Amino acid sequence: MWMDKEILLIEMFLALFPAGILGLYLDIFFSKSPRKIRLYLSYMLFFIWQFFIAKINLLLGYMNISITVVLTIIVVVCSRTGKFWNKCVVGIAFNAIWMLMETLCASIFMLYFTNYMTPRLLGSFISKLMLLIVILLLRKVFTDDGIKELSTGYSITLMLIPIGSIYIMNSIFTLSSHINAEKVSLNSFITVVILLLMNILIFYMYMKLADELQLKRCNSVYQQQLELCERHQNERELSMLQLRDARHNMRNSLISILAYAEDKDYDKMVAFVEETMEEGGLNSSAVSQTGNIVIDSLVNYWFTVAEGKEITFKMNFHIPMQMSFRGADLCLILGNLLENAVEAAENAIYEKRILLNLKYDKENLFIFVENTYNGNLVKTKSGRLKTTKPDSINHGIGLESVNRIVKKHNGTVIIDDGEAYIFRIKILLYAVKK
Repeated sequence: MWMDKEILLIEMFLALFPAGILGLYLDIFFSKSPRKIRLYLSYMLFFIWQFFIAKINLLLGYMNISITVVLTIIVVVCSRTGKFWNKCVVGIAFNAIWMLMETLCASIFMLYFTNYMTPRLLGSFISKLMLLIVILLLRKVFTDDGIKELSTGYSITLMLIPIGSIYIMNSIFTLSSHINAEKVSLNSFITVVILLLMNILIFYMYMKLADELQLKRCNSVYQQQLELCERHQNERELSMLQLRDARHNMRNSLISILAYAEDKDYDKMVAFVEETMEEGGLNSSAVSQTGNIVIDSLVNYWFTVAEGKEITFKMNFHIPMQMSFRGADLCLILGNLLENAVEAAENAIYEKRILLNLKYDKENLFIFVENTYNGNLVKTKSGRLKTTKPDSINHGIGLESVNRIVKKHNGTVIIDDGEAYIFRIKILLYAVKK
């Protein structure tokens, strides 16, 4: 039997209300998807289910809960950008908090109302209002973008907490509705509050795990920087020793050269000079000698690697010894770009080559990297480049880290793969004013 017009409008509002709350909740963690059609269709499906679930009672409780959870995840996946498993955690946690609010409200009503079904619409509105308050509080506290970068393994593990909470809450609600004892309702109320705090703590744990993961990544970058600087220092010390030996032997060498010159034996003189240079180590392998330790270390290292893989590596630098950028930031950006360029050029079908340009002007740094590759780029649905390495958790953070540092310096990243088998990336960094 259909309700009158007023009740119908209330039911529609109560079905639309959680859809709006869900949107506010998802804004905390994810950006909206550019695909508007999928976004609207998913919310419409969610609204239709919420509207009719209040009118029909044909399915078991667990089936209703399962369908609601699945539809929530569909909304998150279709309307937001981000990793799939992170979306699952956020979607399931929303349902857990939502169900906690409904169970909490139901426990209160069982304590003060003999017939729970009498204030059903009022209870539904109050539970959703309580959910809105919790979501608004979460928006004030949890605003860190790091929550989106948690690995799949951590995400799946954390999903067990809201899933278990949903099961426990449904069991408690079913038991309380059958027994309808004041003591049971009070214990249910206390249990719901404890579970609510546990599920809110999930976000805190999520943030801490994301921060820890980010710290490990930064430590890895710093370790790489230290190793490169140490290698660069060893090369400089070796060059100094070779130069000292060359100076020590210079008198004897000059006597020999003078003798060849007096005899006009120029061929032997040239051969002797070349031999002396080779033995003295004056043919330096350091192709980058800007004086900037971070850049010289990285470029010399990856030049050696590229040379070993028969990759042509050309460069053009216009940079001073000192720049207004942190060494760690330069190491992270340039290290990731050169590593990707060498690996891509190694697998190039035709010519294997890399071009690196660096220009520093008015405290701004321009970085340009061009390399050949095999023509296959893996991209996500949002258009972002995706790693092709098997261990995507540990290796899929290169360009993400680069983008984060570029954003820190209010810079821009332009990727150009329009020309076949040639990949180009341009980065412009602006000095951060202190």
